[in-house]
Amino acid sequence: MSYSLGGLAFATKQTVANHASAVLNRTGLGEVLRGSDESFARDLLAHHPEADRKHGAGVFWITVALIPEWGTRNFLVFREDGSIDNWSIKKCINNLRPEGH
Repeated sequence: MSYSLGGLAFATKQTVANHASAVLNRTGLGEVLRGSDESFARDLLAHHPEADRKHGAGVFWITVALIPEWGTRNFLVFREDGSIDNWSIKKCINNLRPEGH
């Protein structure tokens, strides 16, 4: 089984999770994702069980923020209509299906 996100190939869901964590932690708070990190995050978000709602009117950009209530770093999606939402990496990974399935 393999998973392809943002033009990158991953052998397991754990390697996807490791990469997502690396992107989340190397990106500065408030920094907009660009390049391969942006492609990866957009592809990962597409696997969220509520992807249509998370995408809303369309994704303008994805950034990283500290969520004070949880004390964690999270990806935020900024939508084309100006609204903002956070999203769960775990939910996206749990919903991943291997290539060809």
